[in-house]
Amino acid sequence: MPLISENNSESEKISPSSVIIIHPGSLNLRIGCASDVTPHTVIHGIARAQKIQGNDRKDQILTSLPRKNSDTLATMEESRLQASHMLQSSLQSNGDRRYATPPQQIASYNRKSVPKHLDIPPKQYIKPTSDTVFGDDIFNIDPSLNYNIYFPIVNGDLNVTGKIGGSLTAVLSDLEAIWTFYINNLLNVPTSNFKNYRVILIIPDIFNRIHIREMMTMILTNMKFKACILVQDHVAATFGAGLGYACVVDVGHRKTSVSCVEDGISQRNTRIRLHYGGANITQTLHWLLKKCAFPYTECNPLTSYYDAILLQQLKQDFCHLNLDKCGCIEKSVTLKKPAKPVTQYTIQVGDEAMIAVLGVFNPTLMGITDNNHYVIQEGFKSLPEDPYDEEFLRETSRRGTGRELETETQTENSITHNTEEEICVDQIETAGNYFDIETGRPQSLDKVIVQSIERLNSDDIKRKMYSSILVVGGGLKFEGACAWLKSKISLNAQQVYYGGHIEIINSPKDMDPQVVAWKGAAILVGLESSIELWISRKEWSFWNIRILKERAMFNW
Repeated sequence: MPLISENNSESEKISPSSVIIIHPGSLNLRIGCASDVTPHTVIHGIARAQKIQGNDRKDQILTSLPRKNSDTLATMEESRLQASHMLQSSLQSNGDRRYATPPQQIASYNRKSVPKHLDIPPKQYIKPTSDTVFGDDIFNIDPSLNYNIYFPIVNGDLNVTGKIGGSLTAVLSDLEAIWTFYINNLLNVPTSNFKNYRVILIIPDIFNRIHIREMMTMILTNMKFKACILVQDHVAATFGAGLGYACVVDVGHRKTSVSCVEDGISQRNTRIRLHYGGANITQTLHWLLKKCAFPYTECNPLTSYYDAILLQQLKQDFCHLNLDKCGCIEKSVTLKKPAKPVTQYTIQVGDEAMIAVLGVFNPTLMGITDNNHYVIQEGFKSLPEDPYDEEFLRETSRRGTGRELETETQTENSITHNTEEEICVDQIETAGNYFDIETGRPQSLDKVIVQSIERLNSDDIKRKMYSSILVVGGGLKFEGACAWLKSKISLNAQQVYYGGHIEIINSPKDMDPQVVAWKGAAILVGLESSIELWISRKEWSFWNIRILKERAMFNW
């Protein structure tokens, strides 16, 4: 029986100022009202005072490069040399051959760089008065105090681990605390007034049904918001960019995801998520800097948040993929640590600024030497609350094709026909779900984009996707990166490409690619059709995940 919508009976006009849009990420949270021009971007982490001494946990901003294996290091070095030789043999836009400053010369300069103390008062550690700390303050807590630091999202999923604070309940508690704090303090909405607000939650294109169920319960039951809509990040990105179709490439901090979206639907069999992103480029840059005598030898981003933030900033300042930039870049590096003098180094960086970014086109540069770094959207597991899941529909469809149905009533045949149609659509969507991943070889971003588009059925839709490749997220915001990506896709697609134009869109409507998905969710509020998508607190309490069969914008 179809679900009866409370929204249909109300037919209310929803004010954008009463809708809160939440886009959670591994490092940053983007949150704001739909009426805001841009969202607030804040650190998506929380520090909690330890209840039991010795239960230490401090989630890091950056992941460690896999350096334990000498073979891995040798592979990384081989890839570095190949990239270096390739850049040296490349041409500038005017046809001249590129020139590169020898690494030995750069290393010689950096070894002579001495720290200069600046006459700037150092910032001080903070001593929190609360058991919970949010935002940048989590990095500035006095180390003599026992606080654990958690990042509740990692690689696009809830950060559920076997560590202290890593249970699903604990992670959801962290999410609720973080979101509540920022809604109270940045959006000036008191908790007691949540019941008058709605939420649009942006979820990954590849999602975990249990995690989605629990987040919906948290928003509607625990936080007591009025209603909620779920929208996948890639679909929201097409809304934000004003595109009816696109192959969306979202390069984030810890993961990169690709899928093809048409008319507001992310095609399930085109979805793939790679477990590398901007953080891996940052770590690769650090490895390369050390090879050319980085003067700040104590830099350790795996134990110091300040060092990790410093390297992130150096990546933004130095890295690019512009072949016209030759030789070395000379810049100042300023170290700001609490209770220590502000110190400055002057360093030089050559083609390392380009090689670090090239890791997304050759993951072995980032220490990724196998193909165990990707996730695809597989069939969903059964949930007790969802009796009409994929397994039920599949079995019903099989029974519906038997000859015994020929003798049943017209009504029964009609019901069976409807069930067959639903499962048939799903079978088309998931046909050939597994990507053609080369065994034992890591997949570069350009090859994964081509594979994603090639999962589509018709040549016409493939041509459309090649002409509309939308790059969002902050992980690939480097000068020349999109032109490089276009060139690589052209090379990889030549065997299977069906003609036409390849177009990379990375700043639609002159918008920051990091907020495109958030803006798309804001646009969704103003669409008349969105009235039918809201799930109220009362409906969720009664129907739970069963309502997502009718209300979700994606195949639940």
